[in-house]
Amino acid sequence: MASTLSADVVQRLAYVRFLYREGIEQSRQPPPLRSRAITSFHDAVENYLGTVVQHLNIDVNKAPEFIAYWALIKPKFELPKRDSMKRLNDARVALKHNGTFPSEHQIEQARQTLDDFFTTVTPKVFGVDFDSIDMVDLLTQPETARLLREAQTHADIGDYPMAMAGLMLAFDALLDHYSRSDRPITGESPFKFGELPYIMDEPRIDGRHASANKRLKKLSEFAAVTQRAMRAIALGIDYPSLARFRVLAPRVTGYANGTQRFLDTPSAQALTADDYDWARHFVIESGLRAARADEIRELQERNFQRNWNPQEPFGERTWPGPVGGTPEAEEPSVFDEV
Repeated sequence: MASTLSADVVQRLAYVRFLYREGIEQSRQPPPLRSRAITSFHDAVENYLGTVVQHLNIDVNKAPEFIAYWALIKPKFELPKRDSMKRLNDARVALKHNGTFPSEHQIEQARQTLDDFFTTVTPKVFGVDFDSIDMVDLLTQPETARLLREAQTHADIGDYPMAMAGLMLAFDALLDHYSRSDRPITGESPFKFGELPYIMDEPRIDGRHASANKRLKKLSEFAAVTQRAMRAIALGIDYPSLARFRVLAPRVTGYANGTQRFLDTPSAQALTADDYDWARHFVIESGLRAARADEIRELQERNFQRNWNPQEPFGERTWPGPVGGTPEAEEPSVFDEV
């Protein structure tokens, strides 16, 4: 990303690309659900135009009407695709206000228009290619962002099995980010759902031990699968998309020597750029959805800071029922018994 772009502009462009990708995913759904793509495409362009106005220092008192942006920006840059964008705007109005669903042709036409528009305008206005705008800049989970960037280096040379393995590690890091506690004494994370099962846990249920503990083995496998699903669902991650992701991406296993490996199967070797693009978008979208939990973890940390190491033991209060009920009785604190 060019150093001349402010952090705010970079983030806004990343958000535009995210909305555009959302529209592409929505366009692949069956009717009438695919109609949402028109709204996402329109939102992407509208956010983009606002970013152009900001970047070119064009003075505006309030956001203009959608098509009015072309005249507003023209003194500094002549935007293309005005007529095509008017058709997009008309389709959005018809959907939002009249309940008229766009046709498959209209949605595909809008997608092609946006692709040409962003690809043409971005280098000329912002000095970067639209494809170089990295949505990873929107993430708040450092380890997930790092692994996503590392995975991209493998995708750049066409090694999609390795790139997908990196995406799997990035997603696992995302779940781990919210399930662990950076400071154990702050309390267990509400997104943890217990300790992960470990192969050496007693009684052993692997290998030759499995036949003697079939019920325990089934329960353990169910617990592990359910725990992973609960961690994702609790963070607002779309489970059907997660199921597709886990089918597509190779399973990566960690070993005692610190290496992380996956089987180079024919299905892994058959992975394509489209598979990788979809999976990368899924991990980024999951990270954005999960970011709602940041406030909860921060609240947990603040409560710890307030309550840690008091100068005097905490007092206790007894619930009296409604105001004016039985006065609360004085009871000793549990800390007095220590």
